[in-house]
Amino acid sequence: MSITTVFAQHEHHHQPSNAEKKTESAMPEGMKMPGDSAGTMKHDHSKMMMQKPVDEKMVSTLPLSRPFAEKFVKPTGKRVEYDIYVSEQEVNFTGKTIKSVTLNGGIPGPTLQFTEGDIAVIRVHNQLNTETSIHWHGILLPNRQDGVSYLNTPPILAGTTHTFEFPIVQSGTYWYHSHTAFQEQRGVYGSIAIQPQKVNHPVDKDLVLVLSDWTNENPDNVLRNLKRRNEWYSIRKNNIQSLDRILKNKALGAYLKQSSTRMPPMDISDIAYDAFLINGKKTDKIEDLKPGEKVRLRVINASASTYFHVTYAGNPMTLIAADGVDVQPVKTTHRLMGMAETYDFLITIPENDSYEFRATAQDGSGFASVFLGKGNNVPTSKIPAPDLYRMTKAMSNMDMKHMDMNEHEGHQMSMTHEPAAPVNHSMNHGLDSLNNSDYGILKSTEAIVFPKDRKVQTIPLKLTGDMRRYIWGFNGKPMSVEDKIKIRRGEVVRFTLINTTMMYHPIHLHGHFFRVLNGQGEYSPLKHTISLAPMETQTIEFLADDEKDWMFHCHLLYHMDSGMARVVSYEGDEPDPDMAENHHKHLKTMNDNKLFFWGTANIGVTSNYLNLTLSNNKNAFIIGGDANWKGDYEFDIDYERYLSQYFRVSAG
Repeated sequence: MSITTVFAQHEHHHQPSNAEKKTESAMPEGMKMPGDSAGTMKHDHSKMMMQKPVDEKMVSTLPLSRPFAEKFVKPTGKRVEYDIYVSEQEVNFTGKTIKSVTLNGGIPGPTLQFTEGDIAVIRVHNQLNTETSIHWHGILLPNRQDGVSYLNTPPILAGTTHTFEFPIVQSGTYWYHSHTAFQEQRGVYGSIAIQPQKVNHPVDKDLVLVLSDWTNENPDNVLRNLKRRNEWYSIRKNNIQSLDRILKNKALGAYLKQSSTRMPPMDISDIAYDAFLINGKKTDKIEDLKPGEKVRLRVINASASTYFHVTYAGNPMTLIAADGVDVQPVKTTHRLMGMAETYDFLITIPENDSYEFRATAQDGSGFASVFLGKGNNVPTSKIPAPDLYRMTKAMSNMDMKHMDMNEHEGHQMSMTHEPAAPVNHSMNHGLDSLNNSDYGILKSTEAIVFPKDRKVQTIPLKLTGDMRRYIWGFNGKPMSVEDKIKIRRGEVVRFTLINTTMMYHPIHLHGHFFRVLNGQGEYSPLKHTISLAPMETQTIEFLADDEKDWMFHCHLLYHMDSGMARVVSYEGDEPDPDMAENHHKHLKTMNDNKLFFWGTANIGVTSNYLNLTLSNNKNAFIIGGDANWKGDYEFDIDYERYLSQYFRVSAG
């Protein structure tokens, strides 16, 4: 199902489906909907607003923290209400009909539209036979409303309804998705468009474009294949790096060096997808656009594990916002978008032609496109597939000394606040320039200066992975082994993120915006998600002005579920009483410590082999045997204990 939203900058025009209900108190004409028979939950808005003193020395009007954002937003008193129905239905994106999870009968779900200062009231009705959840990605809201089951919001049990209610204290492009198992991959995601109280970029139309990836395979089986070192996905994408190609590209030394560190050959993406979608379609054409109209493209990467190159045939586009926050306008012909990032672009609809907007998977395995406007279709330029051999050679030649953080691992440092210099040691000079997020072009619209009397808490975090066993984490530890990063309220928290892996990672912090120290000094931009290329280091910092616990994780879904996650926890705060019992229990049983079972069988001319494996992140039980056609056989039972990525002990 295609969910395409076109609405004017100064008005809200929303066409709901039959399954969707929306009501509002004291709303503008054109947004009023019939009343909801389920009734409206009423809350004291003043109690929901977390009243904390805001430092007067900080003059920026940008959303540096939730208490700070509240200061600059005038409440409108309007209650904008939605009903979202989570249900299982049949879908068909590839010619094959399968059962998946939909929101209000579609994938993606409906676009939720608000104006800064409104009160959002969203009822989520779970019509599944299992629990679900909804996280409001990038939204500054009270901790209880964030939507992560067992951490700050109760799970939405089968057959029940949960009502979220929170004030809208920001504007921009955001999205929402499930934080339960692999429901996000299966279709539980949608977009959020928030109009500002003061319009900075008047346009004729707003257009929401939701990018996503799609697999017909059960996501649980996808992770099982990744855990068992199955190379089938690389074979499907023709990304297998064979010895003859390595020699042809003069990369033997680089691959030997890589093998010595127990790293498998570089692969941009772990999974071979069956389709890539924009607003739920592989290809589409939006003709409800007039020549000469200025259009705001709100582009959201809602994929589970795909980076996208976005291009437009009518280049250049004008980039005006990143992760919902305005930046100084900059012309661009291309943008690499990590999972969970959003970017807003301005374009002008051409005369007599329809220009293509294309989202190309970073690994070159496919794309989705939409043509904008009436007339002849004009395609955009194609993005070449990445040269994995060249990229591997570039990383092999890097000076790795800057990543030697062992002496600081796990330690946190406090100091008086000093201007932060950018820390961005990267190998981008060796990457194809297209495979570079290039945050250096982003510049805040206002200077951001944190108070000098605030202490700075600096925390180094290595992004690590045992790629052969598909276990991911920070500082060599998955979530089930170490689950919390303690921070102190009132300080500036600075994370130095060092990607020591051969994969790209989009890292997201819930409930906060952080400054990306990208060389722009006081004009460093605000974001909620940052992408790190292989072997790259980035530094981010944020105001610790909120409370309780917030997720911090890689937004590549299979990496997060395999351990690359932490809880950013305010010291001294306790979970809500009704959450305390299961607060840590659930987080300690993530998939990185879950038992996985698989088997392999080899049938040969002279002998046959069967292997059965049951393993988690520390242990493996292996039963194997050989047999020939004469009836002779050999049978083994082994136990392996993994001490690190490089050492294990076994008995059998």
